[in-house]
Amino acid sequence: MLGIFKLRRGDLHHEGWTHPESPDIRHSRLTPAATFSPWLTDSAFLAAYQQIRKFTLVDIYRCYELWSLAQQTSRIDGAILEVGVWRGGSGCLLALAAPQKTVYLADTFEGVVNAGPRDTRYRGGEHSDTSEEVVRRLLASTGATNAQLLKGIFPRDTAASISGPVSLLHVDVDVYQSAKDTVEWVLPRLLPGSIIVFDDYGFYGCEGITRYVSELREQHPELVFLHNLNGHAIFIKTLNSPPRTP
Repeated sequence: MLGIFKLRRGDLHHEGWTHPESPDIRHSRLTPAATFSPWLTDSAFLAAYQQIRKFTLVDIYRCYELWSLAQQTSRIDGAILEVGVWRGGSGCLLALAAPQKTVYLADTFEGVVNAGPRDTRYRGGEHSDTSEEVVRRLLASTGATNAQLLKGIFPRDTAASISGPVSLLHVDVDVYQSAKDTVEWVLPRLLPGSIIVFDDYGFYGCEGITRYVSELREQHPELVFLHNLNGHAIFIKTLNSPPRTP
């Protein structure tokens, strides 16, 4: 059963819940009041999104954020890297947003790996309903010629294919250990202004990702942290403050 709790503060009343395996991570139903929707007038994004929307589980809000960040980091040296590709929708979107960049798309194409005790929903093998061929066909159909697929467990099997810095990392691996392994490989390759985006941050069932993001925030003060209520955690590499020794 979910651990239900209530918080009261003045006239505010919130009901929330926790996962029984992660009682320290609390959830509540979020309803942001902001209504500005810039994606509705971005014709290039809407055209790209229409092509990829059936190949991703990422909603339009997070897709637009990835599109925007990919465009902004085009001014920073380095490749774009997505780890956790599934059927290629968000990776293809990144490639279309920054056609002058090399976009690496890394996945086992055999489902989630490295699930462990910090993870609540995932046990391994989920999201295996994909293949390299599915992603290659999507890339070809959209004209995204700047993407390269990396099949295997990242970074162990495929990181050697990437040279030079990384300007944008999209982490969509669902579980703690894969996120940690990916980020630890990428951190020395970030230049000032480079960005890490975590998908599934704060999602019920993805407490492993939420937990790792909290650890990263504490251990690396050179990374500016933003919690976006759409389900993204964003880190921006700053100019100074070397990493703190754990």
